[in-house]
Amino acid sequence: MNIIKGLIIKDLLQLKNDKKTLLIFIVIFIFSSLSQNNSGNSLTMLSFIFTFGFGMFSISSFNYDEASKADRYILTLPVTRKDVVLAKYLFVVGSSLLGSVLGIFLVVVLASMSLLEMPSIGELLSLALGGLFGVSLILAIQIPCIFKWGAEKGRVQLFIVSAIMILLCGIMLTASKDMIFLNSFSNIVDILNNFWFLILPLCIAGIYLISYKVSIKIYAQKEF
Repeated sequence: MNIIKGLIIKDLLQLKNDKKTLLIFIVIFIFSSLSQNNSGNSLTMLSFIFTFGFGMFSISSFNYDEASKADRYILTLPVTRKDVVLAKYLFVVGSSLLGSVLGIFLVVVLASMSLLEMPSIGELLSLALGGLFGVSLILAIQIPCIFKWGAEKGRVQLFIVSAIMILLCGIMLTASKDMIFLNSFSNIVDILNNFWFLILPLCIAGIYLISYKVSIKIYAQKEF
């Protein structure tokens, strides 16, 4: 556990140089929300934006590792490759959760100051979970791509994979003319909506678990 903790601290220290960028990100979206004609919806979106933003921000730690060739040094220490992969996932997931908590906290604080209308707990949790699910889909693809091709090439591969996924989904939706199928799908969605609070966290955990297993296999075969 101390090894994992040390690797996470290493990532935090690397990103401290970007703290001004993160602060600017926070200030911009707070003022943007406050300027939307006192709309509760714009304020509620902070919980989604911060969850998504912090998750994507944490992925930049790979850039520092690649630039400094940190893996070559780290693997000379009593650290397994599985430890390196696990630390990265814990750091990324932890950053997303931190963004979610911070976003909800800011919403409650700003609403308590009567700057905007207080949104419901359901709205806050829905957008926070939506942000966690959205960022998990992206990061679950991006992290294995980075382990496989590096930080720069990995982004290109992510774009290609994402474009293919969007294209396939578009084809499936436009090609389907079977109304019975569509009605059945709609019924399934209605059922899932009643249990989203339980299903979505399980989906997020499953997405990251699959991605983690793939990353371990990739990193175990990688040469430095």
